[in-house]
Amino acid sequence: MNYHINHESIEYQTPLFTVKRVNLSLPDGKTRDYDLIDIQNAVTILPLDNEGNIHMVRQYRMGARAQMLELPAGKIEGSDDPLETAQRELREETGMAAREWISLGNFYMTPGYATEFMYCFLARDLYPSPLDPDADEFLNLEKVPLEQFKRMLVDGLIPDSKTLAVYALAQSYLPGK
Repeated sequence: MNYHINHESIEYQTPLFTVKRVNLSLPDGKTRDYDLIDIQNAVTILPLDNEGNIHMVRQYRMGARAQMLELPAGKIEGSDDPLETAQRELREETGMAAREWISLGNFYMTPGYATEFMYCFLARDLYPSPLDPDADEFLNLEKVPLEQFKRMLVDGLIPDSKTLAVYALAQSYLPGK
């Protein structure tokens, strides 16, 4: 099947993302306009300490209009390396660094209308190494034992998609598997 972008234009721009109108030729020869959110790629980290706790953050999320418990994550700036971004974000958001890093895979967050690509990591053998958090982040840190985390997933208490996806990618590396 052939798809071809005929034209794209910027409809709206913010410091966080750009909304583009994209005219696409479809396999049947017709064309259609789509709205596309062009946004930075990101990282998500599953930090697991030596006691079997996952270090998580609780923060207000505008889209959910609520505070959510989720894995640490952050945007990749420019051409920064995803692993270096993950290492920095872990220190900024949890005050911890890790001696072992495992790349778990990657995925598009919402490919139907956005460009954001998520890089996923497991961080193990944690140790204190804080960095100052971003000025607009108000995070509450929570250590959640792995077994409690699994129960919270089953009970629907963690509705954050990146947290769910990264946990699924990390399962073969976690204790008890």
